[in-house]
Amino acid sequence: MPESLPLFLLAVAIGTYIQAVTGFALGIFLLAAVTLLHLGSIPATATALNIMNLALGAVVVVPQLRKADGRIVAQSLIGLVPAMVIGVLLLSYLNSNAQNLLKALLGAVIIAAGLVLVCRPDPLPRRSSPAAFVGTGFLGGFFGGLFSVSGPPIVYQLYRQPIPVQTIRITLLTLFSLASLGRLVVVGLHGDLTLDVVKIGLLSLPVVAAMAWVGNRFPPPVSERTLRRGIFALLMLSGGGTLLMALTA
Repeated sequence: MPESLPLFLLAVAIGTYIQAVTGFALGIFLLAAVTLLHLGSIPATATALNIMNLALGAVVVVPQLRKADGRIVAQSLIGLVPAMVIGVLLLSYLNSNAQNLLKALLGAVIIAAGLVLVCRPDPLPRRSSPAAFVGTGFLGGFFGGLFSVSGPPIVYQLYRQPIPVQTIRITLLTLFSLASLGRLVVVGLHGDLTLDVVKIGLLSLPVVAAMAWVGNRFPPPVSERTLRRGIFALLMLSGGGTLLMALTA
């Protein structure tokens, strides 16, 4: 269990609100908070995130599954699945043998996620090749296995495609839900799906559901540009702090 359950759930609440108004960042913010505040381990938090994302994804994705782009999902999964296994195994190794390197990698991923948030890629004139989706899926799967944060490369790739935004969103949610399910299976087979981790994930679900509703019902009264800049600054500070902690330990 986290060192302080109330603080952990507060971080879940803030991260969920950010995700509700931006589309992603729950896992990134929560992992940064857990690391900087010494609330728990990265592996346990990453697995608890899978439970949260899978529960939310099931509610949103199942009714709209037909709207997802099946070709993009299938092509991305070809790269995502094997890379996820590699990421989970590397996480286990680094957590046991090189925790500072693990924290440095997390800091770099948080900073990259902040950059993705403020980037507005120009749409491509035509859909990317299958190999491009496989490659992006591999990157997303690797970081999904490592930190349960598969978003940044996949989000950037999909928002460049000349397809409707609604299709992009449901395709992303479908991929993230499948990634969470797959990671839970891999972690379970590896023997790291403990009762405490399951409890953390389940205890977080009411907070996630409540704050997702709040974020959708009461977005911040600022422009989208100001909001993105504010969250970008928050992620830069979180990622920089995590990276500094790893380098100075």
